[in-house]
Amino acid sequence: MIRVTWRQFRGTILVGVLTPLFLAVAIAAVTSVASRIGSPNVLFDCFGLSTTTCLTETALTLGSLATLALPVVLGVFVGVTVFSRDIERGTHVLGLTQAVGRMRWYWTRVLVVFTPVVLAMVVLGYVVLWSRFGSNPYGGSLVDAITSRLEFPTFGTIGVVPAGYTALGLVIGSSAALLLRNTIGAMIVTLIATVAVIVAFPTVVREHYATPEVRHLTLDASESGRSVAYAMDPSEIERPSWPVDSYYANNSGERLDLPSGACPFDDGQWPEPRPDETTADFDLRLDAFIANRSQVRMDCLRSLGADHYDNHFFEDRMLWRFQFTEAALCLLLAAVLAGVSTLSVRRLCP
Repeated sequence: MIRVTWRQFRGTILVGVLTPLFLAVAIAAVTSVASRIGSPNVLFDCFGLSTTTCLTETALTLGSLATLALPVVLGVFVGVTVFSRDIERGTHVLGLTQAVGRMRWYWTRVLVVFTPVVLAMVVLGYVVLWSRFGSNPYGGSLVDAITSRLEFPTFGTIGVVPAGYTALGLVIGSSAALLLRNTIGAMIVTLIATVAVIVAFPTVVREHYATPEVRHLTLDASESGRSVAYAMDPSEIERPSWPVDSYYANNSGERLDLPSGACPFDDGQWPEPRPDETTADFDLRLDAFIANRSQVRMDCLRSLGADHYDNHFFEDRMLWRFQFTEAALCLLLAAVLAGVSTLSVRRLCP
C-alpha cells in the first residue's frame, strides 16, 4: 500500500518537499551574499529600494513572507488534492473495493504524503532562524536586537512552528476534501480556515502559554523630565521582549481603564533661547519647564487613582518553550481533526 501510494502521489510529494527546500536554499544563498556585502540583515526595512543592500534585504523579507504563506498554500494544493481528485473522478472506488481497509487507505495517504512535506518545513524553519538571527540570539542588527522573536510575523517563520502550521493545514485540506467532495469548495474552506488559525495563534492563544513577567513603572519623572508612566522608558529595555498588555493601576494593583487623553501633556509655549542667555542657563530653564510639565501630568494621574504603570511582557528566552508549545498544539489539533475525518472515510460509498 505504501508503494502504491508513493507511485500515485510522487509528483505531489516531490513538489510539496522541494518547494520549501528550494526556498531554504535561496534564503541561505541570499543570507551569505548579505553577510559578504555587510548588509545589516534587517527584515521589513528599506523594502523594494534598488541598492544592493536593500535588494538582499527585500529578498529575505519575501522569503519570510513566503515561509508564512507556505502552510496555507500546501494545505490548499496538497492537502485537498490528495483525496479530492480521486473522489471527484470516482477512482477511490478501486481502492475501497480492494482487500484494504478504509482506515488503512486513509492513514497511508496521510503519512506517506504529508510527513515528508512537514519535515521539509522543519528544515525551512531552521534555515530562516539561522538567516535572520545567526549565532546572535537577539538578532543580527539593531532593529532585530530590540524586536522580539515571539512577535508576529517572525515567530511563525522560524523553528518548528512552520512545520506545525503545515501539518494542520494539510489535515484541514484533506478533511475539507472528504467532507465536501468538491475540490474548489475544499480549497476555499482550507484557505479561510488555515489563515484563521495562523492569525488566531498570535492574537488570541500565544500569550497564554506562560505567565507574563510584569514590570512596574512609577509615576515619577525620569531624568529626562518626562513621566515614565506615559510610555516604556527605553532605558528599561534590557533585552528583546514581547509586550502583551499595559495599563495604569492603583496602589492595590487593580487595573484602571483611564480614557485616552485623560491627562495629556500641556506643552504650552516651549521656551526659546534668549539673546543674553548662556547655554547652561537655557538648559536649566528648559529642564525646569519639562519637570513642571511632567509634574502636572503626574498630579492629574494620581488624582484619577493611578499609582503606577504595569507592563506585561515575555522575554525572548521563552522562544523555544513557545515554539514547542505552539507546534504541539498544531499537531494535537491535526490529530483530532484527522480522527474526526475518519468518520467521513467510513461514509464514503465505493
